[in-house]
Amino acid sequence: MGKGIIKLLNEIKEEILDIIYPPISKCIVCDAEFIGICPICNTSIKRCIRDGNIISYGYYKGALKKLLLEFKYKKNFTAGRVLADYIYKLIKENNIDAEAILFIPSSKKALKERGFNQCEFLAKEISRKLEIKIYRDIIKAKNIKEQKTLSKEDRMKNVKDAFKIRDRNNVKGKKIILLDDIVTTGATIFECEKILKEAGAASINILTVAKSFI
Repeated sequence: MGKGIIKLLNEIKEEILDIIYPPISKCIVCDAEFIGICPICNTSIKRCIRDGNIISYGYYKGALKKLLLEFKYKKNFTAGRVLADYIYKLIKENNIDAEAILFIPSSKKALKERGFNQCEFLAKEISRKLEIKIYRDIIKAKNIKEQKTLSKEDRMKNVKDAFKIRDRNNVKGKKIILLDDIVTTGATIFECEKILKEAGAASINILTVAKSFI
């Protein structure tokens, strides 16, 4: 299937989603008359500087935290598209060249509670914008505890050998974007970066919407 047909199908899908989940004409953060996030709330987001291999858009507080909570727990897909735009902005700001996108998988419990994987949604949006492939090849190799309940040291132990690559051929030799919504200690995302390297990825750019702290 050609890229033109894929792009057209994606545009049709977006129009259908807008009918099912019509955007509300109020800023998600402050309720001002604005679809998405108004300029004032948008400029209130404190941007992050690059931290080693991780590039995050902003700190997990204020307007950015509100957007993420609305997206993850209230299925506000307008907020999700705003967050995807932030990731896209990071890609452009940092001149990132990629051939594929992979994302952190959700736990079965999170999928049951939310009904969707927020990282997969973001990855789909970025895949559509960049017209590059998305792969679902990072999978759970074992059940782990919820990271948010653990200390930094316990988080590292918790995710050790917790993931594996389904198909190494989708990774080997490719320039990859590894996507997550929030990074705290980096335990999960570094474990996934490790297995991508072992699978032969040519390069890995780690991108997250927000950066938090324990």
